[in-house]
Amino acid sequence: MDQVIRAVAANVRALRTARGMSLNELATASGTGKGTLSRIEAAQANPTVETLYALADALDVPFGSLVAAPSVELTRAAEIPEVAGAVHARMLTQAAGASLVEALDITFPAGTVRRSSPHPNGVREHLYLLEGRLRAGPEGSEVELDAGDVLRFAGDVGHSYEPLDGAPARALVLMAY
Repeated sequence: MDQVIRAVAANVRALRTARGMSLNELATASGTGKGTLSRIEAAQANPTVETLYALADALDVPFGSLVAAPSVELTRAAEIPEVAGAVHARMLTQAAGASLVEALDITFPAGTVRRSSPHPNGVREHLYLLEGRLRAGPEGSEVELDAGDVLRFAGDVGHSYEPLDGAPARALVLMAY
């Protein structure tokens, strides 16, 4: 149960801030007391299903967006399966159900931190680190990657990218809408 409470806390806070809403505004829009909402976001309350549906409606997201554990999947280079034959192929990631997938080759200059605002609801990012080292992911769940690692995460929350070791990093980023 604690895992669900923590997931709800993180999701409500991330979705509220992504929409630029104050605690007061969300409390009013959902009919939830400001104190209750504050305790929910601090993972100090176990909200009822009715409260969660009211919050989901006020945030204009499906119920599952509030209760699902934030999904950040890291696959280390050594764990990526390879199939050999006439060619060698490695399955880096899959973007199921996406209506649009954009592929970006991005270089992150040394000494910078790129903070990204949330993308539209439902966007997933798939990052394959080609060169360098990089700290990346949703705010509060960033992980360190080495060249060859693959990171998948919800792009509809604030996230960041920071090259490490004083050197630039380069990645192939797939944006699945």
